[in-house]
Amino acid sequence: MDNSINIEQIMADIKREIKEKGLTADMLSFDDIPYKKTAQGGSPAEALDYVTSHYYVQPYQEFTGNPVKVFFKKAIRKIMRFYVDPIVMEQNDLNANTAIVLKAISEDKSKDMCNRVDTLEIVNKELLKRLDRLEHENAELRSIIAKEQS
Repeated sequence: MDNSINIEQIMADIKREIKEKGLTADMLSFDDIPYKKTAQGGSPAEALDYVTSHYYVQPYQEFTGNPVKVFFKKAIRKIMRFYVDPIVMEQNDLNANTAIVLKAISEDKSKDMCNRVDTLEIVNKELLKRLDRLEHENAELRSIIAKEQS
């Protein structure tokens, strides 16, 4: 039985299929493919959403495979339950409280930023009024100077 793979034949088939379908390179790019980012490499808001939605740790995973191995794994799990469960529950409590604190800090920062933006908008309006007054005064002074020179 020959298990060799003919790469040239596979590539020729792919190229033929692309030509038959009339596909071009500009039709699709990797940027067009939607995917869900993990917390790593995302924005702080995405990371916070990830933390708040994934804080709970499952103490045990489902066993699959050989029934004899599954039986022994379940027996060992029951023996170790007194040791594993308290640790996992403590970790879940820590994760939940951390998520709550991070969310509160984020909300406080956004409120603080809103207050700063409001203050800056008020200052900006006052500066614009002052600038208008100064431009008006400057125009009057220029007209007075022009009258005196003529």
